[in-house]
Amino acid sequence: MESGKSEFSNIITMDDENIERFKKLYGEGRRLTPPDSSFDERELSFSQIIPEPAEDDSDKNWVDNSLQDKMPDPVVGRELEIWRYDNWGTSSDLLYDQHMPNVQSLEGLLKGEYAFFTMCRPPIKIYEKMAADGLVFEISWRSDADDEWTIGKGQVVDGLFQYHIGPMTGSEKMFLQCVANDFLDPEESLNDQPTIGVKDREHLDQLLEELQENIKTALYMQGNFSLIGGIVENTVVLNNVLDLNFLDVSNVPDLNNLFANFDVSPRSEDGWFCKIKLDVSKWNVSNATKETLLHDNKRVDLVNLSK
Repeated sequence: MESGKSEFSNIITMDDENIERFKKLYGEGRRLTPPDSSFDERELSFSQIIPEPAEDDSDKNWVDNSLQDKMPDPVVGRELEIWRYDNWGTSSDLLYDQHMPNVQSLEGLLKGEYAFFTMCRPPIKIYEKMAADGLVFEISWRSDADDEWTIGKGQVVDGLFQYHIGPMTGSEKMFLQCVANDFLDPEESLNDQPTIGVKDREHLDQLLEELQENIKTALYMQGNFSLIGGIVENTVVLNNVLDLNFLDVSNVPDLNNLFANFDVSPRSEDGWFCKIKLDVSKWNVSNATKETLLHDNKRVDLVNLSK
């Protein structure tokens, strides 16, 4: 289970009925603000779902107090860390943001309005216990982990928590950030790009979605006007070509509607869009049986397929 110390952002969503059931099962956590305060901050622990056994705090294998002068909270000892892996699926207790172990609104958390963070893994065994206790909910998570756990989702089906991880890995996710930056500044791009062997259509969809989000963020943050080749009505035409030839799609049999929803505009909610050129000239689509609508997007121009 262990995967270094990657931080996982978890989003949980459930309806009002299940939120009330959650409160009855596990409580609402310890209130940190006065009752008359306009803020209802609470401290919640995974121990409320799967209780953590009480141990002697003087045992450094359980709780290490030796760094108390440097750390605001005691450091988890190795035996406690192993217990948490075995029983929670993660080494950390429930954290609601990156700085404080509290939540401003329990309802907001359980409705997916913001994320909570765990270390090393999402808390799969906590989710399994919640499902076994009769709760119905959905989960998604993201991280910078190097392995396939970097992205995943799950839901309760017939009383069981079922989840799916990958297939995009953390190293691929980080590489796509470099591709997005190279698109904005081709002069800084590397000549030797590694090739990503695409496993299947799901893998390809994840890679392209991640790349789009990275380009949107980069365009929004940098505002690179040298990219603009012109404006047609509400569409900004981009000069630079996004090279997708680092993707080996030879094992993907279905490319139908691949670019139908491809959009890199950071302002699409305001009615502004971007038109982009995609270089897929080296793609081998000889094994693809469905590619008739590969080009079906008025905001995408494709360099012709060679095979």
